[in-house]
Amino acid sequence: MKETLLITGVFDRISGGSEDKPIEPDEYTIEDYQELFNEYRGAEAEILINIATIYFEEEDINKSMKTLEKAIAIYKELQDVNKQALVLDLMGDINRYNNKNSSALKNYREAYASYSDVESDHKNELLEKIKELEVQQSAGEAQNIYNYGITSNVPSEVRTPQEQSSDYLKIRENIEEVIDMLNGADTYLSYAKSEDPMQDLESAYEMSSGIGDNTGISTLLLIMGYVSLEKSETNDALKYFNEGLEKFQDIDDKMGEAVSRLLIGTADYINGNMDKVSSNFRKSIELFRDLEDIDGENIAMKLMNAIYEE
Repeated sequence: MKETLLITGVFDRISGGSEDKPIEPDEYTIEDYQELFNEYRGAEAEILINIATIYFEEEDINKSMKTLEKAIAIYKELQDVNKQALVLDLMGDINRYNNKNSSALKNYREAYASYSDVESDHKNELLEKIKELEVQQSAGEAQNIYNYGITSNVPSEVRTPQEQSSDYLKIRENIEEVIDMLNGADTYLSYAKSEDPMQDLESAYEMSSGIGDNTGISTLLLIMGYVSLEKSETNDALKYFNEGLEKFQDIDDKMGEAVSRLLIGTADYINGNMDKVSSNFRKSIELFRDLEDIDGENIAMKLMNAIYEE
């Protein structure tokens, strides 16, 4: 890959050169000086990239990356979004070459965010790199979760309400991402934010039952579990999650089953039942893979990483 980076002139993409704008000495203004200063700064950044190229050729990856970081700092100062993105893209390539895929993915995502603000021919190419690395990362991390469940025998522990609340807050945003995958989640989540969420959700549940809306019934059970989890009523949450799982299984809704299992595993984690967590997580990942739902698998992995990062 190193040879590819050098042969294709990926470093040269950064350099665009600057137009010569001669100014008479007696006509210099603050704006002229600022423009001239910016040109010098831009040239400095390009020199830094050339230096980084030499470090890269000499296999001194650390110095190459540090030099590129200095170039990015200059481009940020100059508000040159396009060149910031190009350098980040390049740093991602180098990290990937050096088998630092997590760092590469971070570089690529930052570069893509910058490309979103400008027109660039490299945007689609970068998106492909991101997707490819996300798939590789999910597969590797999922295997670690599998291994964890197979090789570990983690005992249950009794957790205080304060500990449970702290654990919930740590992964709250991840749980919300999981809930958002459900069909109709947006509508039902609005009930969850009312003054009396359980009453509104139970009313919606009765209405869905009356019209035979099995998907709505199943989703509402998970939302009620979510509200219970927020109130630190973890055992009630588990009851709702398990009921939701059964309903989704009855209607053969694999996405609903995958989400249910993630939520059950999460509630078990908050309850301290670590021996039960990995089983549901593994089954959830398998379902997402059967559905070929890469986004769902990535959301599941983010939740698992947040839980197991300790």
